[in-house]
Amino acid sequence: MGTEVRLIRALRLRNQGLAPGARPWASAPEVARGMLAMQAQDPLGVLWALSVRAGGPREGSATAPDRPSEAMVRSDLADGRIVRNRPSRGTLQVTAPEDLHWLTDLLSVRSNVAAKKRRAQLDVTEAMVETVGEVLRRELAGGRVMTRPALVEACASAGVPLDGSQAGHVLRHHTEAMTIVFAEPKGRTDTFALADEWIDQRRSLDRSEALAEVAIRYFESRGPATAQCLAWWGNLTMGDVRAAIEGAGSALEQVELAGETMLMGAGLAGLTDAEVDAALAEPLLLAPFDEYLLGYRSRDAVISPDRQDAVVPGRNGMFKPIVVVDGEVVGLWSRAATSRAVSVKILPFETLGGDTIEQLAGRANDYGAFLGREATLTVTSTR
Repeated sequence: MGTEVRLIRALRLRNQGLAPGARPWASAPEVARGMLAMQAQDPLGVLWALSVRAGGPREGSATAPDRPSEAMVRSDLADGRIVRNRPSRGTLQVTAPEDLHWLTDLLSVRSNVAAKKRRAQLDVTEAMVETVGEVLRRELAGGRVMTRPALVEACASAGVPLDGSQAGHVLRHHTEAMTIVFAEPKGRTDTFALADEWIDQRRSLDRSEALAEVAIRYFESRGPATAQCLAWWGNLTMGDVRAAIEGAGSALEQVELAGETMLMGAGLAGLTDAEVDAALAEPLLLAPFDEYLLGYRSRDAVISPDRQDAVVPGRNGMFKPIVVVDGEVVGLWSRAATSRAVSVKILPFETLGGDTIEQLAGRANDYGAFLGREATLTVTSTR
């Protein structure tokens, strides 16, 4: 592995809060704010993705993380300190509440246009969309929270029956229009609330300010990355990305690494060899859809191209949970939980050394502590 590839991995781990002590984030809201937005299609996985970036090992213990528990992160979601919605690409993401409105205004434009082109195929009319909006505002007024089935039933009672595809399309539209946001789930069932009632704080940015803000916070939290990475992540045109980078000005710096021109937060690029080694020292069990892999258009710096289909089978957009060693994705993992215990199973792409397995046992214990359960680790044969 080249020195510059190791540097890319180390910098990304540090900037994403995945290297010990690199970020001051102590809670899920601080992580969400620092990361700007994090993929949240897997509702359980994103809780771990937030927690693993917060805090760090307690002094004198490598396997007892001082990180928020699953219950604590759920409480942050339930109380609106972090919010799950669709600010970009029509996909579910978690943000800080004050960022959701302006991010959605900026990043959802192109996905909205694409979605509207499907309405004729779904037999969805503009009148239906408007009526559903009226139903949502009426039914959810006063801070009320309702499940998707209850809202679909309310729409039918108002004269707008929706089949499954129609309901998904129209409710997605009203999340992107910031009529509604996802509230605290009831078990495995999604619930919704009115955005302006659920979120008690918001920032207002004009378009040029918003573009600059996205560029600064994306590259600070995910750099080094290319301009094309930001275009993919934010569903922006390259013209918008160029304007965003120009607006960011001296907050960003350009670096040449592994034959590519990349950007990152100003002053973050210089690492000593010891700092690179420290950032890469601890293996990680990362969530499905984790931004360490997903947050870039090109992922070759952290996973070899021939292994990418194993993580995203058929390139279908569904990212499996990953094992990271020395900054590289070297396998997959899964969990099976009961009320008292969780079994973590690792499926490596290559044979792992004994020291690495011992370290991964510590990470499995961290995950068990997050869930409040005893953890066991099994490593299967290589793929």
